[in-house]
Amino acid sequence: MSLLLRQETRDALSGGRRLFNAGRFFEAHEVWEAAWLREEASARTLLQGLIQIAAGFHQAVDRRNASGCARLLAAGGARLDALPEHCAGLALAEFRAAVGGALARAQDWEAGRGDPLKSQDAPSIGLAEE
Repeated sequence: MSLLLRQETRDALSGGRRLFNAGRFFEAHEVWEAAWLREEASARTLLQGLIQIAAGFHQAVDRRNASGCARLLAAGGARLDALPEHCAGLALAEFRAAVGGALARAQDWEAGRGDPLKSQDAPSIGLAEE
């Protein structure tokens, strides 16, 4: 899906993607949030989903908060589910599937049946081959 994005939003998606893939979840969240405040419609949905997923991994890795992690991963994943598998140049299908796996692990952790998520448990956000 080709979204009409402002140049600053394209830059934020790219910069946030690099930060997220480097395990800098809070910083990625901040970059995307600045763009989210200015966007509308599907672009806003995409950014909000990414923000929530980044915040979920921040809760896991930096705060050791299982319930916050699970809640945010679920919310962000649901937002991304509403978008096509390739959106704004991102490969969302693979990312969504990996976030779903991380969510299951976070829910196990929250229920006391698993280990906390670590930075390396976060999936990478790939680029779509369009």
